Amino acid sequence: MVYRNRVRRVTANSVNKSIPQYGLYGEPGWIDDPEFIHIEDIRRRSSALGWVIGAHRHGRLFQMICIDEGAVEVHLDERVANLESPSVITIPAGVVHSFRFAPESEGAVVTLAEPLLLETEGDRALAYFSVLFTEPGCIKFPQRGPVLARLKMVLQQLKDEFAQAQSGRGLMCEWLISILLMTIYRQQEANGQLEVSASAPSMTAGQLKFLIERNFKDHWTVEQYADAIGTTVSRLNRLSRSVMNQTVGQMIQARMVLEVKRRLIYTRATLDEIAADLGFKDPGYFSRYFKRAVGMPPGRFRNENNFDTTAE
Repeated sequence: MVYRNRVRRVTANSVNKSIPQYGLYGEPGWIDDPEFIHIEDIRRRSSALGWVIGAHRHGRLFQMICIDEGAVEVHLDERVANLESPSVITIPAGVVHSFRFAPESEGAVVTLAEPLLLETEGDRALAYFSVLFTEPGCIKFPQRGPVLARLKMVLQQLKDEFAQAQSGRGLMCEWLISILLMTIYRQQEANGQLEVSASAPSMTAGQLKFLIERNFKDHWTVEQYADAIGTTVSRLNRLSRSVMNQTVGQMIQARMVLEVKRRLIYTRATLDEIAADLGFKDPGYFSRYFKRAVGMPPGRFRNENNFDTTAE
């Protein structure tokens, strides 16, 4: 799926002091149950909201939106995609997203808690699933055939397990989730949407991306990432260049800049507040950091994205 960029007009009436952050949509707070898995029909929440879900994000939840019938326009940070069924949208924790579903769209929303995702860290499954957990994706499925049949079967089995309190329910749901994730990964691979394969280098790259996602606000050094992975800085940089076409430092910077852009576009927070929340002790350095990376100071970036901090 090719994303197309779109400049959105964001007014002060459409945002709060901070980006709305929910457990499940409309439910404030986080869910800390390490076995937490949730599945529900798309229409359960969307129909009552006119099939439009406003911009928000999930701090510690990963979601898969599986569209069986209908269509959707989805915003994922600065990207926009129009999808028709059958398709799956994967949304990592922290990604700002919104939906405009075609009325009467059918499908499922599957939500996983962060502790469940972290269980794959260091495991061979991370080589496959890290791309799903760190990069938002729009995966188109074939209209018919065994792959689509498997997707529908696994979703139905998840719904059945979720609805009945049977022995081993948690384990069965986790196994089904693994099948679901692999089915989505394989279709993403078949669509040519993956930059790397499940090899030893890509596994390490996946670990690196996962660690950056968890620690970029703490301003970890490249040395700290290398130590956490169990390698040297030079080896990690060589691998990062070969697999990701970026140095580790560039990957860290790209993730931080993305978060700053989110705050500038979607929140009313002042530049000083954004800087402090993202671990910059010197607001002046924060502005210089952003300008070097983007080519303009943060205030100008906010203005050019039509954010009005003075409106009531």
